[in-house]
Amino acid sequence: MREQKKDHFPTCIPEIEKIIGYTFRDKSLITQAFTRTSFCNERGGGYQSNEVLEFIGDSVLSVAIITFLTEMHAERYEHGIKTIFGEGDFSNIKSKLSDKKNLSECIGAIGLEKYLRLGEGDKKLEIEKEPSVKEDLFESIIGATYIDCERDIRTVMGVVSKMLDVSIYAVKTPPTQSSKNALQEFCADKKRKLPQPIYKTLSEDGPDHKKVYERGVYVGERLVASAKGKNLKLADAGAAELALKILLSEEETMKKATETESEVKPKSTTSKGSTSTQKEKKANGGTKNETKTSAANTPSNEKPNATSEKKVVKKKPEKRLKEKETVSKTPKESPTKAPTPTNQSKDNKKQTVVNKNTTPKSENNPTESQAKTALNLTRLTTKLQNAPTSSAAKLKNHATKSKVATPTFKDLGESREGGKTVYRVECIFMGKSTIGVGASRPEAKEDAAGRILSSITSQGEKKQKNESGTKAKRPKRK
Repeated sequence: MREQKKDHFPTCIPEIEKIIGYTFRDKSLITQAFTRTSFCNERGGGYQSNEVLEFIGDSVLSVAIITFLTEMHAERYEHGIKTIFGEGDFSNIKSKLSDKKNLSECIGAIGLEKYLRLGEGDKKLEIEKEPSVKEDLFESIIGATYIDCERDIRTVMGVVSKMLDVSIYAVKTPPTQSSKNALQEFCADKKRKLPQPIYKTLSEDGPDHKKVYERGVYVGERLVASAKGKNLKLADAGAAELALKILLSEEETMKKATETESEVKPKSTTSKGSTSTQKEKKANGGTKNETKTSAANTPSNEKPNATSEKKVVKKKPEKRLKEKETVSKTPKESPTKAPTPTNQSKDNKKQTVVNKNTTPKSENNPTESQAKTALNLTRLTTKLQNAPTSSAAKLKNHATKSKVATPTFKDLGESREGGKTVYRVECIFMGKSTIGVGASRPEAKEDAAGRILSSITSQGEKKQKNESGTKAKRPKRK
């Protein structure tokens, strides 16, 4: 048989009692509070883990925190108790104080995790550093104290105050908002227009007495985040906190992207630039006009400037172009031969383009594009004339001719039949009511109108037959 290692934990009990500020009457309770399941499995019978004490301590801790809060922020008066904070504020404070992260940090601050009784496998994995293990230890110590002091909540509160800093919420300021409420307000913002978050259980692990729940938070159809906890409340809080971080980071990246896009886009100074260039052009045009007038006003004895000579030279081809335009506009009166492509100059090429664009179109001989558009218009009008009118329109026309109230249509919703969506619309006209069915609402509307129209036409035909029958009958001779 293997020799069991000597347990040195009893020597550590006085140190633990000094840290938590409570001396145990039954030392086995504090020993059990520090015993993990892996230690019991390796040592065999005679040992029990801290799981039951952890369960008791979870509820007792909530009672202790509520007692602290009522003493801090509530007072008795003639109509009951008067509180500074509301129910939601107290709930936020309690959830923050009993949060897994807060409890594990408190155990780490006072260094109680080093006294845990662990199996060899857990020691190698350094499981005592896990936040969930520290949280279990905190609640186990509270559960052991509650049983040892014979359920005296005042004694338990003394231990809680040694391990947990409750005084941070003694000030009369609004508490920190819970993760679930913060996420709900984030989604409910009018600017974002996001659907309300929904929490769903994704998985359940562990034995019945120690379940671990994985909960996911959905915003619309998107699974934003998920988290695990020993109950649904803790799992929801973790998922909400993570989802809020993800959504906030996505929002920040979107803002940065829009800012960079706005910086990359050219500034809207084109209008200013265009106005400045127009001003420059006007200024240049004004200088040209001034030079023209100065050149015209100079006497014949004085020589004009070089600039004015150049401008006169530039005007010569423009005059030629105008002369050629007048010639091309009247081809019948003065026909010209087309220049050969080898001898054709650049000015003449430009002139041919100008002639093509400036040739007037005669009204009697329309171009090919005009003929096509005219033909399309005639076809469209014929189609519209020959197109069958809808049953609803016919029914409306019948109402106007008969001088009665127009038909009314009521949407009766949709349903799934044979894997297809079927729409129903009710038509009410002249005291008659029928329900039309179709693959779409317009089809259902047409079906309902058609049924009433057919019934009206059949009744009209019957009346005509009856009237013709009565006219055909001859009166009996007396």
